[in-house]
Amino acid sequence: MSTRTTFEDRLLDELKKEIGQREPKAPVRPLSAPRRIAVVAAACAAAWLATVTLPGSPTDSTAFAVEPRGDGSVILTVKDQSISADAQRALAGKVRQWGIHVTVDVLPPGYICVRSKVTPLVGIDKHGNRVPIVPFKAGWDVTLRPGNVLAFENTRGVSRPRAVEIYKTRAEAEPCVPMKIVLPDD
Repeated sequence: MSTRTTFEDRLLDELKKEIGQREPKAPVRPLSAPRRIAVVAAACAAAWLATVTLPGSPTDSTAFAVEPRGDGSVILTVKDQSISADAQRALAGKVRQWGIHVTVDVLPPGYICVRSKVTPLVGIDKHGNRVPIVPFKAGWDVTLRPGNVLAFENTRGVSRPRAVEIYKTRAEAEPCVPMKIVLPDD
């Protein structure tokens, strides 16, 4: 039998010495059950809030869906009429890759864009004609093609767009020129 120490034996001895030299730590006081529950609940709430509010989270896709088609067009499904200006901007970033431009105008209360005196949703039919789109109660679908412009008009502080229009090309799209709404005197 060999009395020669191996590298592993020397390493184990050094480790034992190191542990023996450490100062004993103060005893850890366990949290009481209600405090433990509160800490865990706070951590869970923070994790949930981060999931809901951070960009790129799954909630970004709840306002709209974009489905590419084989002909270069996309089907845009707006799932909720209350698509916020932030969701509209996210949509702009998503459809840009297909050559579709989105404008998002946010106006102060009491103003509208001159271009949108009438507020129905206007789309383009298969013949290239502008036609009104009747939104469903929960949302609406529209086909967008490369070169189309989707224009959202919003009023600051309101959760849904005041007007949405679709133009065939940028040349056809009218810019938002703010106009103060003047109500007639009674």
